[in-house]
Amino acid sequence: MSITSPIPVLRSSDGTLLRFDGDALVLSRKTEEVRIPLLAIGCIRSEGRSLAVELTAPPGTLPAVHRVDDVSQAAANVFAEAVSAVLPERPASADGSKLVTTRAVTESQQERDKRRRRRWGTAVVLVCAGLAVAVAAHGVWTFAFLIMLIGPIGALLTAVGADMVRLRYRARYLLRHGVTVEARRVGETRVLGGEFGVFVYTDMRGVDRSVNVKSRSATVQVAYHPNKPGIVIEIGTRSSRASDTFGALCFLVLGLIVDATVIGVAIGSFQGKYPRY
Repeated sequence: MSITSPIPVLRSSDGTLLRFDGDALVLSRKTEEVRIPLLAIGCIRSEGRSLAVELTAPPGTLPAVHRVDDVSQAAANVFAEAVSAVLPERPASADGSKLVTTRAVTESQQERDKRRRRRWGTAVVLVCAGLAVAVAAHGVWTFAFLIMLIGPIGALLTAVGADMVRLRYRARYLLRHGVTVEARRVGETRVLGGEFGVFVYTDMRGVDRSVNVKSRSATVQVAYHPNKPGIVIEIGTRSSRASDTFGALCFLVLGLIVDATVIGVAIGSFQGKYPRY
């Protein structure tokens, strides 16, 4: 089967994904994954910022429809046109819903990451509160207030810096050992309040994948992991990579300095090095 149009992965604001997987569409939600064979699809159409996948149905019955809402309109148009072009011949009276399979999925990595961040955030606040109470018990109220104020900020800077350094290490690895391809712009989307372009690239297996890049260019160069094609970065310029690395190190070092200051102030208060006030 020849695919002449790029087929992006559609992402909605609630985390729902719709992707093309050879002979089927895969609709992934937080708690389930729905596999829709191409033979079960009567038609697929873009409806503004929504995409509807209508199944075949026997005469006199309403066809089942799977929808993905709040997606990039441009990406939805490309997705609908590209999938419609590769739909095989199928009996119009067949019951497509019988071919659809649904399986429950466990918590996604993204959800696990969010839960882990919440746990760490709660732990940091509790530790800072405990240190502040202990310092206040030694009569150093000003430092207790400062610990409660800047302690979480230092932990946040350290966490953000460490994550940025991890991403820069991944980028360096992909630049050396990844596969470099050109990605084409197919639309726009908003991520964390910022405008990003939706770009599509084709991996070595012929699967079209999408990536969000903050660029207004028609094409960008990206590098993806040869064994995990979904892990991808924009290559960018040498100066942009250097500035990103410098920024990551600044966040990390600043966070560690704040953390060390908080710990040093707490220890000094316990040892009675500061006057009570």
